[in-house]
Amino acid sequence: MEQLQVQEITVEVRRNSRRKTRIGLGFDPAGHVILDAPVNATLDELEAVIVEHERWLRRRLESVQKDAVCVAAPHYVSGELLQYLGQAFELQVKEGASAVVVRERNAQLALFPGLDGIRGEIQVRLVNPAPEAVARRLKRWYLQQAKSVFAQRLAHWQSLPWLSGGLPSWRTRFMRSQWGSCSYDGIIALNTHLIKTPLRLIDYVILHELCHLVHHDHSRRFYGLMAAHMPDWQDRSKELDGFMPVLLHE
Repeated sequence: MEQLQVQEITVEVRRNSRRKTRIGLGFDPAGHVILDAPVNATLDELEAVIVEHERWLRRRLESVQKDAVCVAAPHYVSGELLQYLGQAFELQVKEGASAVVVRERNAQLALFPGLDGIRGEIQVRLVNPAPEAVARRLKRWYLQQAKSVFAQRLAHWQSLPWLSGGLPSWRTRFMRSQWGSCSYDGIIALNTHLIKTPLRLIDYVILHELCHLVHHDHSRRFYGLMAAHMPDWQDRSKELDGFMPVLLHE
């Protein structure tokens, strides 16, 4: 893994063979910038990008660190908090036949001190509930939920004029530095981790990638198209930054 130090900004460089010219940006609440870069980009070129946008990057990094929803790596034991659709759920690990069950917290229990903000619990049952096994089971469960929810939200945007009533090819996968992508041949990838964020932010990422089918850049025309269909996209983008820590852990 490559690393740059530009002024006081630490930059982690991740090479991505799917990227041709564009550079993806991410912000690790631990205190560094993540560059998702084309394989052939030189370190001098990447450093020039950081120098050019240093003040903006510093502000965004400080904001992400301040607003981060969750930073600590999960240990997959009972009592930890997990994110699901923008809500915090308490993890409960039990022995039994393999299953993941989501239980909403009783409204009366939510009134008790210490339970504020916890929506309920995600119960993971396994014959041998070791942390590694719990992590694998949860990863499969998040993937299943993501496929279902993303399909529903994509259908919501099917009436966009440039889609002509149909949807592009799409897939979901775990990514470490971006929420979504749109290839030059029009295939959309959505980060499975998005299922941990609120539906309004899932919609923001989906619309963002769908707009790339029209403008495969971040030009004025692209953002104009975003604003026409989601006037508050900037607020949603900023809110999504607070969920960056979930990208660090599977």
